[in-house]
Amino acid sequence: MIFKDRFEAGKLLGEKLKKLNLKNPVVVALPRGGVPVGLEIAKVLNAPMDILFVKKIPSPLNEEVAIGSVSESGQVFINKDAIEKLKMMGVEIDDEYISQKAIEKIQEMARKRNLYEIEPLPLEGKDVILVDDGIATGASMYLAAQSIVRDLPRSIIIAAPVAPLDESVLNMLRSVSHHLEILETPPMFMAVGQWYDDFHQLSDEEVKKLLEEAKRLR
Repeated sequence: MIFKDRFEAGKLLGEKLKKLNLKNPVVVALPRGGVPVGLEIAKVLNAPMDILFVKKIPSPLNEEVAIGSVSESGQVFINKDAIEKLKMMGVEIDDEYISQKAIEKIQEMARKRNLYEIEPLPLEGKDVILVDDGIATGASMYLAAQSIVRDLPRSIIIAAPVAPLDESVLNMLRSVSHHLEILETPPMFMAVGQWYDDFHQLSDEEVKKLLEEAKRLR
């Protein structure tokens, strides 16, 4: 299935999640792409919405390729397979590189939190629905779930419109959640964007506007 846009995907996910009959749901979206998906879920469930920043730690060979991720609270996840592949190509990744990139990303996330002007919601005892517009390696969502655990939620649900049919990725996400809700798991998966008609890069202004709408659900 090809989704028209992130809003359609969010509505479809929301209808699926409605069947779980969650008691105290809180939607937590990963910016930027997860925000429109999360907003539609929040509307369907009549639930408050928050955001959680997770940034990828980029490969020194390609900024778009992640070798790990870091959350805004400072937790770091390293993809050992990605590190090993680089090593086989003659590229050594040391702790100093990871620390430097993690600090840069944490500072960037702090600036974004201030820019979006949204205060974190309390998650203790809540059914937290972690949302993104799609899952590729699972690194960001895995770290997001690990970060949320410290807030003592009642449960963690990971939700996304699309993810690869890759048991190592799916099992990794199952290991840090109580429920995994993915609408499509295509076997031929190249990138999240190929499953959307409209997958434009959201601007900060678009995100701020959506978050203003989300604040009215709190």
